[in-house]
Amino acid sequence: GCLARERAGDVPWTHTAHAVSSSLAVAGALVGMVLLTVAARRCAASWRALARTGPFLVALELVATGWTLTSIAAFEAGLGTWGLGIGQRLQVLAIAVWLVVLAWSAAAEARRE
Repeated sequence: GCLARERAGDVPWTHTAHAVSSSLAVAGALVGMVLLTVAARRCAASWRALARTGPFLVALELVATGWTLTSIAAFEAGLGTWGLGIGQRLQVLAIAVWLVVLAWSAAAEARRE
């Protein structure tokens, strides 16, 4: 099945392209989350929701990313998947919730102006 093909390196180039593009996307999202959360905390009066919840969501994203990377290492060492899919979904969920909070903060600031 898929696991045997993965271990044998018998997967198409698109598999590697997907892994690389996913890694770049998460890294970019994480950098953006950190920078915008820091900016929101500096202007906490304007971006209250993000200033309050941003640090927690960034921490959650870091934990989920650590989980995902550990799961990938375990998989490559033949030690199972360690809930790889759960870690990846948690990454996407943290990014999505952070984006909702960012939008909420921007809308609240626009209403105040």
